[in-house]
This record gives sequence, C-alpha cells and structure tokens, in this order.
Amino acid sequence: MKNILITFLFIAVFSAISSAQQARKYAVKSGYLKLELSGSTVGTREIWWDNYGQKTTEHEKSITTTKMLGMKSTEQKDALTIIVNDQFWTINYIENTGMKGVVPNFADDMNMNSMSEKEQQEFVNQLIEDMGGQRLGTEKLGTYTCEVVSLMGMKVWVYKGLALKSEGKLMGIETKEMYSDFKPGTTVAASKFTPPANIRFKDLSQEQKVSGFGSFMEALEGMDEDDLEDDEKIVPVKYPFEKFKKVVEGFTYPGYTRRGINTLDGVHAATFTKGLSSSIMIVATSRKNSDHNVEEGFEQFTHNGHTCYYGEINDEETEGTALVVEYPAYDMYIVITAMPDMDRKTMLSIADNLKF
Repeated sequence: MKNILITFLFIAVFSAISSAQQARKYAVKSGYLKLELSGSTVGTREIWWDNYGQKTTEHEKSITTTKMLGMKSTEQKDALTIIVNDQFWTINYIENTGMKGVVPNFADDMNMNSMSEKEQQEFVNQLIEDMGGQRLGTEKLGTYTCEVVSLMGMKVWVYKGLALKSEGKLMGIETKEMYSDFKPGTTVAASKFTPPANIRFKDLSQEQKVSGFGSFMEALEGMDEDDLEDDEKIVPVKYPFEKFKKVVEGFTYPGYTRRGINTLDGVHAATFTKGLSSSIMIVATSRKNSDHNVEEGFEQFTHNGHTCYYGEINDEETEGTALVVEYPAYDMYIVITAMPDMDRKTMLSIADNLKF
C-alpha cells in the first residue's frame, strides 16, 4: 500500500508543477529574474524570457528535503527547461538526459493575445476566483509594486505577471521564494533559448498524442522510468486509459471541479479540486506496485464485494485520507485520496459513484 500512496502523491505534485510550467505570459517584453529558494527546497531558480513569455528559459539548482508517509528523502536537482512558442525542451544535468515535446494548450494560451487589456484582466480575475484564490491588495517589494494573491495555500507577490516572492505550503511541502536579482526590460540573447547541442533529447511528441498531459508532466521533471531502480519499476495497470477516462468524465462531486485526467507510465490519475485547497485524486495502478497488502494503520474491510483499505496519510506535513479499492479482474487498485480528511462513509460514496 505504501508504494501506491507514494505513486499518488508523486502524480499529485507533478500536476501542480505542470500547471505552473505551461507557456507563460508576462506584461514585460523581456528580462531576467533570479529567485532564492528556502524552506523544504534550498537553492536558486533563474528565469530568462522574451516576447512577453513566448520564449522562456528556466534553470533550477536545488536540494529538496521532504517527509512523506513517515519517510524522509532528499532530492538534488539541476534542471533546465526551455519553452519556445509551442515547443519545450527539458534537461536533467545530473543524469545528463533530455526530453522534448509540445506545450499543451498552447493555442488556447495564444488566444489571450487577442483579448483587450480589460478582457485579459477579467479573465484572470475569473480564473483566480474559480481556483479559490483571493486578492489581498498591493505591497511593495523594493521599488516594485506587487499584487498580493492567496492561492493554493500560497501567498504570492506578482509584478506584471512575474512572481517575485511566494511563501506557504503546497501538498505539504514548505515553499519560500524571494527575488535577489530582477532586470525587467533587459535584452536577452537568442542563444539563451537554444537547446544545448551536446544533449540527446528523447522526443515525447508521439507519446503525448497517445497519453496526453502525462508525458509532459514526466518531461518537466526530467524523469523517465529508466531512472528507477529495477525493484522500483512501475507496472502498467491493465485497465485501459480510455475506459478510465470515460468513467472519470462521468463522475461529479458537489463543489469540486475536474482539473485533469492523465496517464503516466501506465498509472492513470484524475484530479478534482475545490478552491485548490481541497482536492480529490483518483488513481488506477497495478496491484503489483504494492509492496505489501496492508499499510500500517489502514482498516481492511469488504464493501460491495470489493476488498478495501481506508486510513489516514500519516505524515507530519500532509493531512489527508485514502481509500483503496481492489479490482482483481484487472489486477488493479483504485486509490481515492482526499486532502484534507474525508470520513470513510463519504469516500465510499465517491467509490460507489465511480463505475469501474
């Protein structure tokens, strides 16, 4: 059960990261920004952009320490992401590997350019409202007057579309970022947006057409199943992704909005949010990805002919509950995770409405 829940959290964090990594739009034509990272992640992030964010290069060098399900882990990162219009490249300098592909929803983002300034502001206001965000007013950081926004448990200081400061917790991970160098309006050399010639890039374009956004999430972190140890290989679930997608698209829950349906290395996932401070994740994974049958502290019982497990995600920084439902015919577990907590009866009602 432990591996199943870790797989879920892995996908959940990727979903949050990936949504932040799509084609950016800034109200400044070009420039450079350097952020100092502290909290769970310590290091730096540098951003160069041109053409109002249609061209963006980001380089992060950091070390992240997390505690998840009672386990402590440390991850070193040295990664470069380049976005030029509808194309992206990612490089993991630690592994000396790279990937490339197509930016999702680029055409929709381009439509923003045809809106008037008033229409763009109304669009952004509605988006923040739909996501459960709240405008907190304005505040000066140095000489820059920033709009302060509360969103996803984070407090963010935004100057013309650029986050100069942020702090809070995202999925239980403490995040603090503060700019140390900012040069809006600076000309950026074209070479900054050219992928290095000494990296061999794996092309994900065809995989994206088949599995959609999941491959893009994988690329953003520069990860590949080949990077895993042999005993950590993810076994693809037998349940077809198209069937999973159809079931999830037919599911609704009061007050929650579906944010995405993805597949990554044969693990299917769907995300539903309420203000993005509350979330329901639905994951389909092979039972072979579990290292044992019952996680410590989980209650085992039978419901509607299915063996189920229910319990809390016991972690110092993450609050939530998980319901695991076994489907032997597909050698599959359906993992439903709620953050914050939901009681067993409520989560079983969600499982009953999912017609797998």
